[in-house]
Amino acid sequence: MQPRRSVLLAICIILFIYFEIHSCSKDEITGPDGPQPPVESIILSATDIYFHDAEFGSVTGCLGTLMTTGDGGKTWNGAVVDQSVLSDIQFLDMSKGWLVGKHGVLYATVDGGAAWTKAIPAGYPSEEDFSKLYFVSDALGYVLGYHGIYKTENGGASWQNNWLPDVPYRGAWDMSFIDDRTGYLLGSRYTDADPSTLYRTTDGAATWSEVQGARASVLRTVLTIYFVDAMTGWAGGGVIMKTTDGGETWQTQVNAATVREFQFLDGRCGFAVGGKTILQTKDGGDTWKNVTPDDERITDLRGVYFVDANNGWVVGRGKDERLGEKLYKHTIVLRTSDGGETWQISDFPYDCTGIQNVEEAVRS
Repeated sequence: MQPRRSVLLAICIILFIYFEIHSCSKDEITGPDGPQPPVESIILSATDIYFHDAEFGSVTGCLGTLMTTGDGGKTWNGAVVDQSVLSDIQFLDMSKGWLVGKHGVLYATVDGGAAWTKAIPAGYPSEEDFSKLYFVSDALGYVLGYHGIYKTENGGASWQNNWLPDVPYRGAWDMSFIDDRTGYLLGSRYTDADPSTLYRTTDGAATWSEVQGARASVLRTVLTIYFVDAMTGWAGGGVIMKTTDGGETWQTQVNAATVREFQFLDGRCGFAVGGKTILQTKDGGDTWKNVTPDDERITDLRGVYFVDANNGWVVGRGKDERLGEKLYKHTIVLRTSDGGETWQISDFPYDCTGIQNVEEAVRS
């Protein structure tokens, strides 16, 4: 019996060592004294996502962090551009792109994001907080700031803003362009008792007209808009509303919602994301379906981008995590290849240990 006991003892020792090794592998976070998260800190508190096609895409974050992929999100490469909150990114092709953010962050790239060149303020305040951009061509583009929409016709060499130029108390929150000349701006002049919150341009932002049916008393809690044509659009924030007459009248589709961003592929198929929820419609918003995966890591979804009816991504922020003296903030990227029926989730922790005023740095 002694040989058998020796063999059993040896097997037990081997199994013990095996499970000890694998319980402390880099695939897990085991506790305050255990290994750190396996993913390198490359993106902090994601703000938005953009894909040029099914393979090439980017995620913007705080403290100037940016990550890009060339294989549809299988792998990501990180970079640091500036030190502010990056808000939005767009590529015209695989080489030329633009990037905006808070405190006057306005950059261009001509090599697919390998290097970024900061624009010299010409026609906009150097500390303007940019939140969104839309480039039609190499020369023509629009950028949204707190003071309105800035337009360039020379590839960013100079900019012009014609929204309420004589009203100092104003704020712009979102924009949606249908084409190179027709667009909507969500914003208000605070000096009015019930100000208009939606403005329309049909001449490429040279002039703006108030949309009379879109006053603050109507678009309460609305912070984002999305138009698919000159007449049809959606407004979201604490609700979801739809217009079919260019904003003159609105129909409430969802009474209580959390919407940070919309994307519509056409007048029927669209998504709304925000908070812990991904909503989908296939009938122009007559009905909205919750297609959020059941995953406790989802805490604050920020952006959505679909390249077609099947392939899309959603980005947001996960739970904060403390491991001993370490503080990690998590970014999550959700990908679907079946139109939102199922999702794959990637988790990117960022080591915030030692960062001063980290909550202020990620506020956006």
